[in-house]
Amino acid sequence: MGMSIDERRSTQHGFTLIELLVVIAIIAVLMAVLIPTLGYARNLARRAVCGSKLRQIGLAWQIYLDDHQGRFYQAPNANLNYGGWKGLARVQPETPDGKLLPRPLNPYVKVPGVADEPDAQVFRCPADRGGVPGYFFREKAFRTNGTSYQTNIFLIGQDKCDMFSLRTAPLDEQIDARLKDMTVKKVASPSRLCLMGDFGWVNQWMPRDLPFLEWKKLAEWHGKADFHNMAFLDGHIAFMRIRKGIYVANDYAVLPFRDLYGLAQQVQDPNK
Repeated sequence: MGMSIDERRSTQHGFTLIELLVVIAIIAVLMAVLIPTLGYARNLARRAVCGSKLRQIGLAWQIYLDDHQGRFYQAPNANLNYGGWKGLARVQPETPDGKLLPRPLNPYVKVPGVADEPDAQVFRCPADRGGVPGYFFREKAFRTNGTSYQTNIFLIGQDKCDMFSLRTAPLDEQIDARLKDMTVKKVASPSRLCLMGDFGWVNQWMPRDLPFLEWKKLAEWHGKADFHNMAFLDGHIAFMRIRKGIYVANDYAVLPFRDLYGLAQQVQDPNK
């Protein structure tokens, strides 16, 4: 004889409190394991997108150089106003009489399907967290300067180098004597020479220290201290450590002038 409805109901029951606590504990453990993994994966994805954008900008620079007989763009604030939008800082190229000009790399970075429209978003890193000295800590570099990336000022930058310190003064003077006539042909090792990178890379290699450590931490966008996405003059991209105050390292060089390598190694910090 089968069980009655009342008898079947008596054999059914829900989770006990202990079973429920065990399930909650298992879910908590899984979340503790998965959340850091997901965060790491997200950082890797942003780093990859950033590298892809740097590669596009690097290619645009190659076309620009072909169109300008191999001469690099050098003007006040060229390290920031080379491409992108004008940003909150309103840093734009201008003529001697003060007439504002478009950013010179924009014609080489177009919106797909729109012939005359520059794609400013190419210059925005998805991991951009700011770290721009002189501005609110968390104001993004793209929003402030119109680009998330800074160029190497010894290639695309001022036509005169500021004196960084008394220690580097002999090197600064020699750099100044070469910058105005800088062309691609004078670069001995394009595969070693940094062309541009995440905004904070410049603050890292310069001998000067930032006034607040928070700026440096915020400018390390990809979750690893002193590391930045970098584009090199030969077109390749690398995620690498940029060492403080170092012009010439084993795996990269900021200085394009090989004949100054010896002097650079004398004045850069030997403890780095």
